[in-house]
Order: sequence, then C-alpha cells, then structure tokens
Amino acid sequence: MSVNGNVMRIAVLHTFVEFNARKKNIDRVSSSIERALHYEERIKMVILPQMVNGTALYEEIAGKGVKISGETIPGPTIEELVNVSRKFNASLLVGPILERRGSKLYRSTTFISGSEVKKVVRQITARGRISGYRGIPYIDLNSSGIGIYIADDIFYPEIALIFSIINPSITIFFPSIESDIVKQQLMAKARAVESRSVTIMVGGIYTYKQEIMGVVPTIVLDEEGDEVERVDKVDERIIVLNVNVKLRPNHVVTNERKRILKILKKLLH
Repeated sequence: MSVNGNVMRIAVLHTFVEFNARKKNIDRVSSSIERALHYEERIKMVILPQMVNGTALYEEIAGKGVKISGETIPGPTIEELVNVSRKFNASLLVGPILERRGSKLYRSTTFISGSEVKKVVRQITARGRISGYRGIPYIDLNSSGIGIYIADDIFYPEIALIFSIINPSITIFFPSIESDIVKQQLMAKARAVESRSVTIMVGGIYTYKQEIMGVVPTIVLDEEGDEVERVDKVDERIIVLNVNVKLRPNHVVTNERKRILKILKKLLH
C-alpha cells in the first residue's frame, strides 16, 4: 500500500452486517467503497466491520440461531474481497471472521493490498476463551504499521505494552459483541494514550432475519484519547480521515520481534 508523503488517507465503513447473508454483505461493502472513492479518490485503505461473511464470531449470537462455522483464508469471503480490492485499487482491512485451520478456530483479521492477501492476524480461540496469537497482532507497512485489537484483547496490558514499544501509526479495535461496550470504549481511550496513536473502534449494525440484533458504535480517537468522530445510530456512514504516518527505519522493522522480547525481559526482572 502506497502512502502519500507522511499522511495515510483511510475510510471506515459503519454499515449493516446481515447474518447468514455473505453475498449481500459483500455487495453492500463493494457499493460503499465505490461511493467513497467517487467523492474521495485519495483513499488508500478501507476498513471493514467484523463478521462481514455473515457468520457468528461469538457464542451469544450463535445462541440466537445464527450459524457459527469457520472458513479458510483464503476462502470464499476473502477471495471475493480480493476481487473488490482489485476492482477499486484500494487496500482493505477486513474485520475478523471465523477461520478454521485444521482443528483450530481463529478470529482472523485480513489485510488485502495489491490484489492479494498480505497479512492475516489470527487470534486463537478455545471454548469461548482466548488462548493467544500466532505472532504479534501487527500489520507492517514497511515504513509504518497498524496495531490490531480483537475483542477482549483491549483489556490485556501485554498487547498494549507491545504497541507502546512498536509505536504504530494507527490502532484498530474490533470490539466484542459479548462484553460491555462502554467498558471497551473506556479501554480504547486508555490504549490510544498509551500507544500515542490514532485509535479506531470499528462497529456496525448487526441484523438477522430483518431484525436489528445490535448496534456497535464506530469511534475515532486521537492520540490523547479524545473522540473526533462517533457513529452510534442505525445509519450507514463512511468516515474518511487522514492519519499521520510515523516513519521508522527499515532495520527497526526487521529486528522488531527481538527488540520487543529484549525490552519485555528487562521489564519482567
């Protein structure tokens, strides 16, 4: 993904996600991206809500009759979104969907750029609780990067500590549908201050059989944790914003994991 100077222009979709209606959701997302780019051609990345494939990520939703089944990545949903990315020449950050890899299930966020899957951030799930990650929940953009919080991760200081060390240009948070939304908002504000980065809590309007199951707010926070944009109504919105890129030398990116482990070791002794 190319960055124009020291600014990254992104769009966040606050839209409807209908359970058990994957094709309808992807068509809606595609139309929203087309509409956004019609008015603002400089958008380089579009952030999509979680569960865009119409499959439940959370047991509370599954208990209401929504199917909960994992798919592969790449798979039907991501392949269709790769085509959307190619069509509009825009990078996509796809909110978590339920991914199955062998016997394990993951809540997986996918970054698509240059018409291909560049990175998948996988949060391992185990009988309703989180057991860890395959790697750091971070997307490297060469000279900058994106930190990812999925669900209850926002409450864990270990991930926040990693982000305060890595210093991402932007942090994206996909909140849990099962946890208290107000508490998650407060934690998102705290994490924005700790990482000194713009933080976006990505929500949406979730429906099933033409009934609204819940509205999760989409909130943009600045580096001081102050709200600069908020959408919390049953209304589709496209938020467009500029994010200042925190440039870093490439050798820092290459040795990031070793550097983090070294710092964490010092802090734990």
